[in-house]
Amino acid sequence: MDDIIEHINNTDPKFKKLMALNQSQTASIIGVSISTLENWRKEGIGPEYIKAGTGKRGRILYPKIKIGDYLENTVKTA
Repeated sequence: MDDIIEHINNTDPKFKKLMALNQSQTASIIGVSISTLENWRKEGIGPEYIKAGTGKRGRILYPKIKIGDYLENTVKTA
């Protein structure tokens, strides 16, 4: 897990100071589009997230530890 968090932090220097990433940053780390991430959220799959605020103005944030958990538990195929 520490290796994954270190990889996330090294992807962009400003990520090191953040506890959670936005949708765009998370999609980039996982290697999917933002719309895929949004669809996963609607289907209840993908990394765990938090919603800061309410309604359409609420922000979706993905804690780095949850991104790490998701990546660590993703099955890679050949």
